[in-house]
Amino acid sequence: MLIESAIRKKGLRDKTEIILLTPELQPMPVAGKELGKSVQEMLKFKNIQYFPEHQLIAASDRTLTFANGKVFEYDLLAYTPIHQCAEVIRESPLMGKSGWIEVNRNTMETQFPNVYAIGDNTFIPLESGKPLPKAGVFAHYQAEVVAHNIAQKIFGRNKFKAFNGDGQCFIETGDGKAGFAGGNFYASPAPVIKLRRPGYLWHWEKVAFEKYWWLKHFQTQLM
Repeated sequence: MLIESAIRKKGLRDKTEIILLTPELQPMPVAGKELGKSVQEMLKFKNIQYFPEHQLIAASDRTLTFANGKVFEYDLLAYTPIHQCAEVIRESPLMGKSGWIEVNRNTMETQFPNVYAIGDNTFIPLESGKPLPKAGVFAHYQAEVVAHNIAQKIFGRNKFKAFNGDGQCFIETGDGKAGFAGGNFYASPAPVIKLRRPGYLWHWEKVAFEKYWWLKHFQTQLM
């Protein structure tokens, strides 16, 4: 949607075909059918062609081939590469059968005592059968829980915290607007996620969020 917005502002939209292909059944499948349907409606409104259940198996110069036999040609390709643990983890005892580090979903502790893992390298199955999404917001909350619990152990205390599966994200829709989705991913029998209507406010909240973390953590380190 950001690509669509940028192309339209340059006056090239009527000359450009935008296609989104994904192996998933719907956008953001772990968040539920309703949210996925809402995102699909946004894509349709912006005349972005959407093709779910398209697993890429080969890419050559200007041609994409999918497992279902479909072939697409392109002029410009924006893609997500294979997502996997770093080699140092894949070759370590931390690696689980899932291909990721398997942890206690509340404490983030691995199979090894006092060894924790957070964020994208972890595998946390949800009750819906899908894994917890790999997003920075989860790494953030998990880090706070792990840091707190390690400190409790060091000082001989037992007021431990647990990661509860809450998470949020902004959905940039272009034209200076964004949506906001959030809820509890540990809910039973499936995550309970609500999508707020896209608007200028959510976009500027995202900008403010980015600036807050930049000023608090990164700029001070560079000075």
